[in-house]
Amino acid sequence: MKVRVVVTDDGGNTFEGEATLVAVGGARSPRRKSGGQSRVPGRTSPDLSLPVRAFVKRHAKGLGGPQKFTVLLARLSGGKAGVAVGLKEIENVWNRMKEPMGGRFNSAYTTRAKDNGWVDTPKTGYYALRSGWAEALEE
Repeated sequence: MKVRVVVTDDGGNTFEGEATLVAVGGARSPRRKSGGQSRVPGRTSPDLSLPVRAFVKRHAKGLGGPQKFTVLLARLSGGKAGVAVGLKEIENVWNRMKEPMGGRFNSAYTTRAKDNGWVDTPKTGYYALRSGWAEALEE
């Protein structure tokens, strides 16, 4: 089981990370159904060297707007957390790819992606990935 932990100390410093928990003692792990595959292949390790359109078609298929926003931001920032990309650039790229993105850009996606902890706004009009952005691929 994977867990995500966010801790803030008395000084206001925030620490975050992920961990994998293992059952202890007599607990049994749940059985997996045989023959199952992941929902969409290729989401676990995004290939950031792909052109933007191919990247989005491969990794954003079947996702909602906030996840698609995060995937597009990941491609534009090279998958690096903390690299700021302008909202105008994101919106322009999105609107050039209406078919794979599912329509025109909606600014509500930015807020929902922030609410889920996938992106942050280092300054007005710019967005940057947070360290846990890859969770958007799993939803």
